[in-house]
Amino acid sequence: MKQRKLNRHSKVLSRIHFHSKKNDSIRYCDSELEAERLLMLEFDKNVVAYNTQPQSFSYSVNKKMYRYTPDIIISHKQKGIYFEEVKPLSKLESEKNKDKFNILKMLFLDGLSMILETVTDEDIQHEYTIANYKKLYGFYGLKPSIKCQESLAVLPNRLTYSDLVEFATKNNWHFCDAISLIANQFYTFELSLLLNPDTKLIKNNDSTTNI
Repeated sequence: MKQRKLNRHSKVLSRIHFHSKKNDSIRYCDSELEAERLLMLEFDKNVVAYNTQPQSFSYSVNKKMYRYTPDIIISHKQKGIYFEEVKPLSKLESEKNKDKFNILKMLFLDGLSMILETVTDEDIQHEYTIANYKKLYGFYGLKPSIKCQESLAVLPNRLTYSDLVEFATKNNWHFCDAISLIANQFYTFELSLLLNPDTKLIKNNDSTTNI
């Protein structure tokens, strides 16, 4: 992802190493909340690429200089390139941070013609969504076995996870194939509910090109 050359400073030391399959590289983040946001970006088909702590920007308020580093820069199929700040809602609701990010959003839009969005734990930690992504991520990007590929056309449009596993067993699929189809969104389900044998799956008719 191409980055703008604007008053770049040294990066903050990172604590978490996140292996990004979408970017085929390591991405660094400063909190578990940021790592969970990256996990969401991995599964978002509209996200082309992203980078963390892309660069720092200097800005002035009332003749006093400050420095700010966005958490993430994202290349999105529909929204273009934009920045994100990931923070717990409790911190963003403080008067200091409200004023800070209102100013920053205006400066980014006026000075860079780019959007800075704020993302909170309420946007990320929605019921079982992250737990499901963590369970599926190890299988994300895996190609199905030949036997699985030969059966894709005859798979039903609706079934449960246990039905899919039973179908896979009867047709001698690789043991990873059933969950891999879900991880790669050949089948979708309600992410806010924890994936289990009774989970209802719906075939994603737009997913065959990704299998």
